[in-house]
Amino acid sequence: MKTTYKAILFDLFGTLLSVSKAAKGQGQYTADILGLDRKAWNQACFGKHHDIVTRTDHLETVRRIAHSLDPSIPLHKVRQAAEARQLRFDTALLEIEPGILSILQNLKQQGFILGLISNASTGEVRAWPESPLAPLFTSVHFSCQQGVQKPDPEIYCMALAEITISADAALFIGDGSSEEHMGAEACNIDSLLVTYFLDASDTQELNRRGKGSKGRIGHIRELLKMISPEI
Repeated sequence: MKTTYKAILFDLFGTLLSVSKAAKGQGQYTADILGLDRKAWNQACFGKHHDIVTRTDHLETVRRIAHSLDPSIPLHKVRQAAEARQLRFDTALLEIEPGILSILQNLKQQGFILGLISNASTGEVRAWPESPLAPLFTSVHFSCQQGVQKPDPEIYCMALAEITISADAALFIGDGSSEEHMGAEACNIDSLLVTYFLDASDTQELNRRGKGSKGRIGHIRELLKMISPEI
């Protein structure tokens, strides 16, 4: 990898935090409350019924996804599920692993510009202003606020334009969801797949997620030696 990067653009969910890991049992799984299969629910969250490119109401978002799978789910169950899901996402944003925070602080202190590009609906990032991550980022682009989502090159270009950095001076780091590395590649931005919150034993899935990337790291701490040779 180059050692001349000026900016590092990060994905959020699955890269800097894990909702399921950070929740530590706070709030039941949404699918369990709704009586749905977890895999089916997770797949639906990446489907057409989950609006992540406009500002939305969290309860209505959960209702739309739930009723796309089973229209008979009663509204009181939808409300219960929405409240639990909101708690889990809020907790994940507020309780960032200290190791993640320290690496980001280190990178910022070294002079790297930090940017965030995340596919997310409004409720999922409700707690962002209070997150300990927020002060570390110069540029933040959530799909629900920008009206465009990864892997569309436009959202990467928005980030580059805001920090006035050329594509060859930026590095993107992500867990590979939503073909995000392909989007970075389309903008001529180097990228790395980070596997810290992923199942490292699923080689096929990791290869799929890494398409378009320049390589793979297990944790963002590896960036310190890769792009900061003096460390």
